Amino acid sequence: MTRTLLQRVLPALVSLGILVFLLRGIDLGTLAAAVTGRVLWVMGLGLVVYGALTLYLETLSLRRQLEGFVTGVSDWTIARSKCASYLLGILHYALGAAALSVLLQRHAAISLARAASVVILVASVDLLVVLCLAGFGTLWVHTSGASVQGGLLVLAVFGFFAGLAVLRTDRSLGPLDRLRQLTIFESLRTVSPARLAELLLLRVAFAACFVSICATAFFAFRLHVPVVELVAGVLIVALVAALPIAVSGLGTSQLAFAYLFSAYGDRETLIAMSLVLSAGMLLLRALMGMVFAREYTREAFRETRASA
Repeated sequence: MTRTLLQRVLPALVSLGILVFLLRGIDLGTLAAAVTGRVLWVMGLGLVVYGALTLYLETLSLRRQLEGFVTGVSDWTIARSKCASYLLGILHYALGAAALSVLLQRHAAISLARAASVVILVASVDLLVVLCLAGFGTLWVHTSGASVQGGLLVLAVFGFFAGLAVLRTDRSLGPLDRLRQLTIFESLRTVSPARLAELLLLRVAFAACFVSICATAFFAFRLHVPVVELVAGVLIVALVAALPIAVSGLGTSQLAFAYLFSAYGDRETLIAMSLVLSAGMLLLRALMGMVFAREYTREAFRETRASA
């Protein structure tokens, strides 16, 4: 029980602690003044477009992988399931993935492990894409850590495809044979090269949407960052924000923005921009999740009636 409580409370404490550290010594009046009506208008419009495009890409990514197991699941059903998972995803990425797996299991009439295998495949490709794009970006701008980034890039690509090879090989791996035959790895084990290439392109487009909404935030606050530095920086921010040590990356993403883009804006403006971006993303996901939150109660009601 204590461990569960720590897992729930610690991310909030980390977020709060980092925000207090960042805001210490900053003129809050200057911070608030940076958030103008123009900023809110531009960010609001950008977030609406971002929400629609990313939901479409999420839906298409999931549907194309589900087609390997089942047919007849509509795009609307998948989109509802994805939206409904956003509320738990705000609290923790793993909770959102688990919720999505459960909803896909029910709506697609497949096993939970098989639904989870699709979610894991998409998440794995997401991680590969972000690591590769961030690595290429830092190599391109020749940062002081370019050799380290190059090593991480090679490691990410090698690790992903080596993992696929291990899952797909016909050779006996001894004790690992039972592990790799688990249904939860089925999508990684059976996805065709053509479908994997298609998923990679879809997730690159998804990453491009994230870069675009961050670019919109820089534009709204009148901060000018070279394109390559922008792409590399925001994808590193995405990796930092995805670490399960804070609530939806709140605090950690502000720290990353302030450090990575310190050459292109003052501290107050960068923190104000990152806070508006984070708050906007959280609000967007929360609203999308609340619209379809009844998916959870609907499934629970069906389960209750079925067992009655």
